[in-house]
Amino acid sequence: MKPAFRIAALMMAAMPAVAHAEAADPAGRASAYDDAVIGVMKAKLGTAARADRFETVVKTYYDMPTIAGLVAGPAWASASAADKATAIAALTRHSAVSLARNFKDYDGTPFRVDPKVIERGPDRVVKVTIGKDVLYYRMRQSAGSWKIVDVISSGVSNLALQRADLATTIQSGGLQGMAKKLAQLDAVK
Repeated sequence: MKPAFRIAALMMAAMPAVAHAEAADPAGRASAYDDAVIGVMKAKLGTAARADRFETVVKTYYDMPTIAGLVAGPAWASASAADKATAIAALTRHSAVSLARNFKDYDGTPFRVDPKVIERGPDRVVKVTIGKDVLYYRMRQSAGSWKIVDVISSGVSNLALQRADLATTIQSGGLQGMAKKLAQLDAVK
C-alpha cells in the first residue's frame, strides 16, 4: 500500500475513536466549541454574517430543544410540535445573534478550559477562562455528545435570565409570542 493511502486509512480508522472521545469528554467538547467561536471571530465578518456562522455553531454545540423547553417552562408541555419547532428555531437564532454581538473579533486572548469537570447529576459543568472572565458551561448528553444547556457568567445563569425576560411574553402569547419577540430583538442592524 502506498504511504499516502496508509495515512488516509489510518486517519479514517481513527475517526470514530476521536468522535467517541469527544462525546465522552465534556471538557474536550467545550474546547471544540471555544475553537469554533474563535474561528468565527478570526473570520472578521460583519454582524449578520457572524450570526449566520454562529447559528451553525449553536446547532452543533447547544442542546436547543432542552433549552427551549426550560425557557418556556410549563407552556412547553401543552405546546404543539409546530410551536415547539418555532421556539427552538427562534432561540437558536437568538443565541447566534447574541454570540455575534458579543464576540466580534479575536484579539488573541486564549480560552482556557479547565480539565477538571464538575459532576451535577446528569450534567457536567466545565469552567472556561477568557482573559479575566470566567464562564461555566453546564453540559448534558444529547444525541450521543455533550451539549451546552446553560452558560453561567458572574454567577448568573443565561438560561434563568432568558426565562425571566420571556416569562410574561410566553404567558400572554405562548411560544409563538416568544418567537415573535425574539425576532424583534434579533433584527441585525
